[in-house]
Amino acid sequence: DGREDWVYIHIEIQGRRDSGFEKRMFVYNYRIFDRYDRPVASLAVLADDDPHWRPARYGFELFGCRHALDFPVAKLTDFDSRADALLADPNPFALVTAAHLHTARTRHDPQNRFEAKRRLVRLLYERDWNKQRILEFFGVLDWMMRLPKELETKLWHDIETIEGERKVKYVTSVERLALERGKR
Repeated sequence: DGREDWVYIHIEIQGRRDSGFEKRMFVYNYRIFDRYDRPVASLAVLADDDPHWRPARYGFELFGCRHALDFPVAKLTDFDSRADALLADPNPFALVTAAHLHTARTRHDPQNRFEAKRRLVRLLYERDWNKQRILEFFGVLDWMMRLPKELETKLWHDIETIEGERKVKYVTSVERLALERGKR
């Protein structure tokens, strides 16, 4: 009807099984509601590798009084069979989800992790995003997909090649050094 309204969305990303997760979702939802006096949508993204852990509710009942929070859950391992299709999806969250899945798949396989990371980096450039967006996404990929030093050096060489092909220079040598120092 043309009136301004606010939407409060609480997103919790959980990387490992946590026995207090459901209660934390409940508490954060209530605290946001208490602070802003508006309904809150709480959503959970589960990035753990336990296919059976799917917390989606917290609540209690005492003397006939019931208080509960049911929340939708996105389990990243559910997308594993579609990891390659996610790479073609223009949604930035699809790319991050694919990166997470490839990271999990290559946990003990540095060479395949290198190949996956190089493919993801190339996709950043192929999407014709602006420099800032590419650097931000590269920072996430770099944090998620750690490589041994020799493969990291090879990746930087490949990035220079990609940038040469595309006639852009997004990751300067100064930015590269800053990124490397940030890892220490």
